Amino acid sequence: MAAPDLPPPPPHVITERPLAVHLHVKLVSPEALVGGVVIVIDAIRASATIAQAIASGATRLFPTLSIDDALRLRDTLAGDGGEPILLGGERGGVMPPGFDLDNSPAKYTSERVRGKRIVFSTTNGTAALLHARLAARVLVGSMVNVGAVSREVMSDPRPVHILCCGTRDEISQDDILPAGAMVELLAAGGRQIVSDDSARLARLAWRGAQQMGVGQAMAESRGGRNLHRIGLAGDVADCSRVDALDVVPEFVPSRGEIVRA
Repeated sequence: MAAPDLPPPPPHVITERPLAVHLHVKLVSPEALVGGVVIVIDAIRASATIAQAIASGATRLFPTLSIDDALRLRDTLAGDGGEPILLGGERGGVMPPGFDLDNSPAKYTSERVRGKRIVFSTTNGTAALLHARLAARVLVGSMVNVGAVSREVMSDPRPVHILCCGTRDEISQDDILPAGAMVELLAAGGRQIVSDDSARLARLAWRGAQQMGVGQAMAESRGGRNLHRIGLAGDVADCSRVDALDVVPEFVPSRGEIVRA
């Protein structure tokens, strides 16, 4: 907390393609994202899984907050005559009872998901997507599509917010690393970093990860450690593949669905 008798800080207004990073979803209100482009990152694993599902031919994903919401939506959609429906997601890292798929990117193959709709619910990622619902655009970013997402927003005149989901109430390195990779690309392309140092910290973390090895840095993160503990080290490796997919998933809040941008 600042001293109560401090004068107002000097203005630092970025008007040309501003870029901000929020290290945890709780550090920014939905109202602060109005009019901007938000890149939601839940790097281990929801963002990578969503990107893989879209790349494998899933027609759309419907993020839900709770398991009960997912089951109700599945039943509602089942009678509309549309594409087949799958339930995907996790709680505590594992597949909930009655679901068809967990949150492992490798499970979302073209043989399994092509031409299908997926009702999707995870511990952190789907809540962050809904937190960004007031933004002008909401994209899904991760290590596997860093380049594709960065290119998508490079020239957009609106503010860009990179929103790291975190793990429950804690900041997670696994989200910050792809955020830093995007900052590296976007700043090099002329986007201006706002006065808050979160974007600069994320970029420093990314540069450090490149020196030690991205896979190792992701494995040592909060999300990486959690998955190693429950025997899912392979998923960490899958989520650490830089630019493995040339796909940009976009969440359309008015329709409650994620589609290919």
